[in-house]
Amino acid sequence: MIPSLSPDSLEAWLLWQQQLQPFTFDAKFSEEINSSVSEEITRAFMNAGIISAQTSVQPAAKKAEEAIDESLPPLEKVRIRAGRCEACRLAAKRTNMVFGEGNPDADIMFIGEGPGEDEDLSGRPFVGKAGQLLTKIIENGMKIPRSQVYIANIVKCRPPANRDPMPDEAQCCIGFLKEQIKIVNPKVLILLGKVAMKNLLGIDGSMTKAREATYEYEGIKVFVTYHPSALLRNESFKRPVWEDIKKAMKYLGMM
Repeated sequence: MIPSLSPDSLEAWLLWQQQLQPFTFDAKFSEEINSSVSEEITRAFMNAGIISAQTSVQPAAKKAEEAIDESLPPLEKVRIRAGRCEACRLAAKRTNMVFGEGNPDADIMFIGEGPGEDEDLSGRPFVGKAGQLLTKIIENGMKIPRSQVYIANIVKCRPPANRDPMPDEAQCCIGFLKEQIKIVNPKVLILLGKVAMKNLLGIDGSMTKAREATYEYEGIKVFVTYHPSALLRNESFKRPVWEDIKKAMKYLGMM
């Protein structure tokens, strides 16, 4: 069993143990590690041969599922399927699946990276401190109710210790997001942070450089900006974010 440590100290413990005496992990231990540590340390341990790459994903066995009522609204049918999903390691530790919320006919759709602790507990996206800041941007800055936009994330379950989703986790989940985008069919997508930008647009550069351009996804205009959590850490990002929001507003004729 992994010792009783906080998620933030687990990586330090693993590295300390490895420095004292190299060791290997059995399959169960490897699975627990892969569900708890960051992508960077997982890759480093794989490269060193400490964790087998084959243990990085543990697909869950398919369960018999009840048929979904075809008379339900399209988003609700996707929500039910997302709630049943156990395709990646994140599902095992979630409190709630965080699907998304807002106007199903919204002109504006915000996309973040994944739920945090507050979102995992409530089942709603962007309700913690970063979410409260996003709400202020929408309601005080854009002058529209939050309920008028649609908000979702790349992954629907909280990554441990709020780390970035790993590539395989994002790959398992992004199909649900793409269905959400297709159903809502917004005029504008606003991607919040590098994780959303990388997984939806395939762009892996700096946000500073990426902000200089606009993009398209399936014929939808796309703007990228910093994640609200970055603003909480660095207030100097507030002005660039507002500039990006104004670009979207001008495109929509809102100013």
